[in-house]
Amino acid sequence: MPLTLSIDNMSIMKTWVDASYAIHHDMRSHTGGNIMMGKGTLYSKSAKQKLNTKSSTEAELVGASDFLPQTLWTRNFIEAQGYKIDESDFYQDNMSAMQMERNGRASAGQQSRHINIRYFFIADRIAQGEVNLIHCPTGIMIADFFTKPLQGALFAKFRDIIMGITHFSTLDAPNPVEPRSVLNMDSLASTASVTTRSGLNEKAPYSSTKTRKAKVAFKQDPAATKRTHKLI
Repeated sequence: MPLTLSIDNMSIMKTWVDASYAIHHDMRSHTGGNIMMGKGTLYSKSAKQKLNTKSSTEAELVGASDFLPQTLWTRNFIEAQGYKIDESDFYQDNMSAMQMERNGRASAGQQSRHINIRYFFIADRIAQGEVNLIHCPTGIMIADFFTKPLQGALFAKFRDIIMGITHFSTLDAPNPVEPRSVLNMDSLASTASVTTRSGLNEKAPYSSTKTRKAKVAFKQDPAATKRTHKLI
């Protein structure tokens, strides 16, 4: 699969950064990030962090701090070619880390006062207008591709964006992977497996009519609680 690069606007640059907390054998976290100006990734990184962190927030802060110099270098390089960067958006999905990046020590509580001051330099870059810190929901965080082994539709979606097959603007479209927490219970029940008396797993035909009958039976016969629960 070839990498296809294109530029939408020489004055707009976008960076996505994320971190997976304590995933290595020595409990260090992993940083992933990429820079885009259109189709395809101009720069990407997937690297183990060089120090141990005590929370996911701290891991995100360290990851952003480690990746930011590349964003600043890319901006300086483009401006050295005669183009003016008007927008440099920096996307993250951890709100706590973003608060510390904006406010530095002012947003560091009792659990985060130990963090080295050098990881707050991003607050100065934000104050100078060199980057715009923007929240990006986890479901459309491209940098996740470089921090964990994604699978299925989400893997294919991020891969196509990174390789330049589709544009990053497609991230605004609904995620094809439906969250488990909002799945329709009837659709789950229709494919649920039950254990028969023979001990074999078989597909159980399940309908909304049987659901209502089970609920009625439960109300009329409280002693049937276990039977009804096992059926559902």
